[in-house]
Amino acid sequence: MKNLTTEAQRSQRRDSHHAPFEGQGGSPGGSSSPWTPCLCGASSSGFTLLELIVATSIFAVVIGAAYSLFESGRTLTSQAESRAELFQTARAALRAIEDDLKGTVLPGTAFDTGFVGTDGGSPEQPLDKVDLIAVNSHSMISSLKSDDADLAAERIDLSRIAYWIEVDRNRPAHGLVRYRQTILTPVSTPTPRDEDIEEVAPEVVYLGLRYYDGSQWLTSWDSTQTNKVPQAVEVTVFVRGEWRGKETVEKFASRFYLPVAAQTPEKTP
Repeated sequence: MKNLTTEAQRSQRRDSHHAPFEGQGGSPGGSSSPWTPCLCGASSSGFTLLELIVATSIFAVVIGAAYSLFESGRTLTSQAESRAELFQTARAALRAIEDDLKGTVLPGTAFDTGFVGTDGGSPEQPLDKVDLIAVNSHSMISSLKSDDADLAAERIDLSRIAYWIEVDRNRPAHGLVRYRQTILTPVSTPTPRDEDIEEVAPEVVYLGLRYYDGSQWLTSWDSTQTNKVPQAVEVTVFVRGEWRGKETVEKFASRFYLPVAAQTPEKTP
């Protein structure tokens, strides 16, 4: 009897546990239909068309700004590299002229053609020329072979040097060129041969020169008239380059003081 009572209690507890709650998916009156959870208050997740348009617009603005920043950086880098190449060319040209100018002398011998600077071209596109006598640092007679002994014997420690702009691009050497005559003869003014002309910087298209006499800057100089060399020379080179398919010309200038002007007195006529 006791066992039957216990079994009836267990069955009653099971029925109460599985019975549907009223108002939560069960039928009125507590029918025995299965219980279904209520989804009241839940909402589905997603984006509206307006949200998608706003998000796309913001993304496009961010990408455009990033690309613009990248393109600006690349442009500045390319422009800096182009200018650096022009600067290197100008520095090499100015260094070559400086070395010869600082070696300027007035030997006062029969082959002294003087220091002569001529003005050419226009202020915007100068085509100046300078002709001078300088210490010849390229003789090196002691290192020459016997085949060059006769030629070396004719050389001295001085050279006649000239700088100018060769505008004819069909010539073997064009742009900024240098003529160096290492064998001097009395009052020697030979016509320079193509093989004697050295191409210094073909990218240099204009050359401007000014000469300081101690009080003012002059556009030309002739030591055969003044009997002295200038105290300083201002050299301006115009270097041609290319950037993004366009030709560019940049100007670089420097001033060089001539040691001989401070150490050598004026020649007497």
